[in-house]
Amino acid sequence: MVKRILFICKHNLFRSRVAEELFNKYNKNENYKAASAGIIRWEKKDLRGDGGFEAEKAVASERRINLKVKSRGLSSSLLKKTDIAVIVADDVSRKIFRDKSFLGKILVWEIPDVKEKDKNKEEVARKTIEYIDRKIKRFVRDLR
Repeated sequence: MVKRILFICKHNLFRSRVAEELFNKYNKNENYKAASAGIIRWEKKDLRGDGGFEAEKAVASERRINLKVKSRGLSSSLLKKTDIAVIVADDVSRKIFRDKSFLGKILVWEIPDVKEKDKNKEEVARKTIEYIDRKIKRFVRDLR
């Protein structure tokens, strides 16, 4: 039986997307499938001029990570299909999973997002991707 993993962040624009892409790159076990979602679905047009998101896109592109897909919002129907929820954000509370529709396992990684106030946004984005990469490699290894 296939186990479904859902990577969750605030908007499903960067951290959860990166985690999903890297999981799908490293995972060779067909018994696990990954997706990602955000607790707040966001339109990319709302991010025009956002320096943090621009830095995230640039650095993700360097690593051939696709951030061009639309933001996906979290729903109870998506949670019902999820076996393992991985919160990859420091700004998403695990309390939202107290809903009886989610009976799976919750992991919390508390990864900060690139902020508008960060001085070197691209360096912060690069370090964030490197950190997610290490977490995903360990996570995939531990699933075996």
